[in-house]
Amino acid sequence: MNLYVAEYGSGGPTLLFIHGHGGGYHWQRCQGDLLGRSLRVIAPDQRGVLRSGPLPEGELVNLDVLLADFEELRAQLGITRWAILGHSAGGNYAVEYAIRYPDAVSAVIFDCPCWDFDANDRYRLPIFARIYDELGDTVRADRCRELASLDRRLTADDKTYELAFGLGDRFQDLSFHDPARRADFIRLGEAAGFSDEMWAYGNSHMSTLADLYDSKLDRLRLMPQPSLLIEGVDDLATDPVSVRTYRDTVPGGRVVTFERSGHFPHFEEPDRYASTVCAFLHEVQ
Repeated sequence: MNLYVAEYGSGGPTLLFIHGHGGGYHWQRCQGDLLGRSLRVIAPDQRGVLRSGPLPEGELVNLDVLLADFEELRAQLGITRWAILGHSAGGNYAVEYAIRYPDAVSAVIFDCPCWDFDANDRYRLPIFARIYDELGDTVRADRCRELASLDRRLTADDKTYELAFGLGDRFQDLSFHDPARRADFIRLGEAAGFSDEMWAYGNSHMSTLADLYDSKLDRLRLMPQPSLLIEGVDDLATDPVSVRTYRDTVPGGRVVTFERSGHFPHFEEPDRYASTVCAFLHEVQ
């Protein structure tokens, strides 16, 4: 599989960026050059996403496929070990990559990760319900509450994403500490000149939802590498249960909270983000 790979910088520790659903273009634009001043940053578009092109008909992506791609990329680039940084769903993949390939991964940074979609849904769904109440949509408000109170684990088959996307702009605003910044975020993506079809390629990664509902919380403690968790104070993706589990079970795990960020600290507080990442990697490598 051919992947589009962006590279920034050439000196210092090597860092693999693992994006979540939708791709990592915004992260690259916000952080590539900043981090490249003191790191070598490798930022691929995962198979089936943006510049890597659409998946062949009938091909599905899952966790194992993505991890194999990362390892193949490392081999092709001749990199012995690299640090990894996973944003959003990419943080879920990063846990498993660090455990399965301990000799390949020197350190792990989590940027607003989604480690357990069940815990994440149970945190977000009551918030969605309140917004649906405000909008006068009692049917979907009740559905949010029903799912949040189930006495079994939620799964991809519950399609909670439909309730999230059903909120439209209100859902998108929830990703930001300052919702007014969403317009800047949108303009950043529009400036890339990608077609709507290219942006839609990322929908192929919906097939990874089953892996994302497979909780990684019990596996965090198995990572042998030093690690850092970056959280946005208003991020709904990294729920309190996940943060508490990381604090309580990861030996030496560090948490840095960005007080003016939602799900995108790399966008809302770019300079602090870059300095935090670089300081951590230069310390532990």
